[in-house]
Amino acid sequence: MSQNTAPVTHRETVREYLTVRQVQERQDLERVHPVGEIDLYTAPALRDALADTDRREVPNVMVDLSQVHFLALIGIQVLQAAGERKAEANRRLVVVASTPNVQRVLSLTDVAADLEIYTSTSGARSALAR
Repeated sequence: MSQNTAPVTHRETVREYLTVRQVQERQDLERVHPVGEIDLYTAPALRDALADTDRREVPNVMVDLSQVHFLALIGIQVLQAAGERKAEANRRLVVVASTPNVQRVLSLTDVAADLEIYTSTSGARSALAR
């Protein structure tokens, strides 16, 4: 096993309207993959998953929004808060916004200055490899 490879660790939180999967892809990278809708009701599941990565001091977190069908402002606030915590701890959080709906919401809220946003998981992985 190479130095950057880790056994796959998988966690999953299932709530009505949202499932949040956490997959350790490398020793230094975990993908948080919400599937469904992120709104006032479901945002705590995303917040908890991101807080879990903080507690475990995961160096790099990729939040993959490719299967998020609805993203409310509270979801963006959760992402911003997590990004700030990561930056304060000298860690990284990147966001994959590959769908037009999510890209539109992120562009309307002016979060590009606060978050590293990529349109593909490969682009985000490449950025984290640097």
